[in-house]
Amino acid sequence: MRTLVMSLVVLGLASSAACHRLSGDNSKAAVQEAIAKHLKQRPSVASQNMTMELGEITFDGDTAQAQVKFRSKQAPDVAVGVLYKLRRVGNGWQVVSTSAATMPGTSPHENTAAPAPPPSTNPADITPQPSH
Repeated sequence: MRTLVMSLVVLGLASSAACHRLSGDNSKAAVQEAIAKHLKQRPSVASQNMTMELGEITFDGDTAQAQVKFRSKQAPDVAVGVLYKLRRVGNGWQVVSTSAATMPGTSPHENTAAPAPPPSTNPADITPQPSH
């Protein structure tokens, strides 16, 4: 009886460790690490000027998709959404492709310019306009 109990405990611990190892790969941190590594390999991307906000992540076997929002550090109202497609490589993830993502607050057509100054009410600022 004692041997049976010990065998069940050992089996339970072994399967728990295997599940933990497998689920660890499907973590937000693992995907974020893969995207950060991908960005470091792109010298044209000024990632130090942006903050990365990881959104929804979906896992499907050896593939994953992650919605990411990048915000400008200089103008936090300016954001761009990117959809990352990843595949499992060993114990981690690797970015396979990227595409523009439509996410709230990331429309490239939003007005990101500074607001126009109010019209002047000072008569000295008014210049005569040609009549024809």
